[in-house]
Amino acid sequence: MNRSLEGKPIAHAIFWIVLYIVIVNIGDALVGVSGITNLATSLLLTAFSTVLYRYSKKHFQPGFGSFCRADAKKALYYLPLIALAVLAYLGGIDTSLSPVDILVAILLMVNVGFLEEVLFRGYLLTAIASKKGNRRAILISGITFGFGHIVNLLRGYDASELATQIAGAIAIGLVLALLVVITKNLIPGILFHILFNIGGSITVQESSSETLLLLSIIVISVLYLLVLFRQFPKESVVTQS
Repeated sequence: MNRSLEGKPIAHAIFWIVLYIVIVNIGDALVGVSGITNLATSLLLTAFSTVLYRYSKKHFQPGFGSFCRADAKKALYYLPLIALAVLAYLGGIDTSLSPVDILVAILLMVNVGFLEEVLFRGYLLTAIASKKGNRRAILISGITFGFGHIVNLLRGYDASELATQIAGAIAIGLVLALLVVITKNLIPGILFHILFNIGGSITVQESSSETLLLLSIIVISVLYLLVLFRQFPKESVVTQS
């Protein structure tokens, strides 16, 4: 990594996010090599996660206390995330999936959850907060995270499904960003993101029920945000650790 880039936190964050997107697209393009959906992407992201984790610990650990142990009292802020995670499993496990399909999906979502939290709620949120303050950082990182899902247009989603998905992702992105600023910890968000994504990957997905699920997530997230904003550290500034 060029050290001049490390001195530009926003460019540094964008570099890693773009690299992540490129790797995902390479993995998707290699789907025919193994014959197993998402296997190539999962393996590439496992390698990328390892590199990013080691790099972060050694050179550029994200702020917020990063991978530290959560304070017991602050961890209570994450309890409503359990409800959101449970919602993702209400459709029941998709019995058409083979054990290999499920294992590959879990591996993929472990990496996606880890990478997206470190990149969006670690690098990007920290970088923007250091320049623009916490409020703007929370807003920008949440919206950026939501609109990042626009790539699902390439995966067959229609406009209404995509709009609902983006709205849900923005709501969750704002919640997770605000939680990270309040608790200064990435780990609970990483665990939630992994569990939530796994639920969306191995359960039965029907268009009508998925839309209802996303609308429920949006409502819960908005109520969650209203509660969290009462605990928002107005004068604090996120810094690199």
